[in-house]
Amino acid sequence: MPAASFLHLVRPLTPDDAPAYRALRLAGIAELPAAFCTTHALESGLPMAQMRQRLQPTQFQIIFGIFDDTQLIAMAGLRREAIAVVHDKAVLWGVYVAPQARGRGLGRQLVQAAIKHACTIAELATVRLAVAHDNQVALMLYLSCGFVLEVAAPQGDMLQMQLLLPRPVAPAVTASQSSIFLKIKTLQIPAK
Repeated sequence: MPAASFLHLVRPLTPDDAPAYRALRLAGIAELPAAFCTTHALESGLPMAQMRQRLQPTQFQIIFGIFDDTQLIAMAGLRREAIAVVHDKAVLWGVYVAPQARGRGLGRQLVQAAIKHACTIAELATVRLAVAHDNQVALMLYLSCGFVLEVAAPQGDMLQMQLLLPRPVAPAVTASQSSIFLKIKTLQIPAK
């Protein structure tokens, strides 16, 4: 019989959550080292001040978490680049649910919270992620949340996925805007 699904409060993590975040992240790296872009040694060596800084929500990054009482049991980050040429893309990263909390829909709640947040950022058009090719549970979760596999070849053991964010329909071009376009289009430039 499948485990019951519970609705937990998903909230942005803050610098005060750094000890709980570090503990869960290190547990995730120990369990699934290939799914994280770091090593246990590197991550455990980071000063707590750096962990606190990572958890400070900014216009470019936010990390969501779910607690069971006082224990952090699930997390996911959303990061976008400040570079103008890629400011329309964000990356979903660090998605991890503690083993004792799996099967309750927490991963879905985190992914949906990240997507909902991404939709509030006008510049964003795409959310991307990488998932281990043999992590069928995560792959099915992302597919069910609207992500699709990218056509490009996998990078190592990782599959690349993306989600095109829903955007409002652009307003229709008015007659005055259309005539301005036509005037510009028919402008003659003399030859030299």
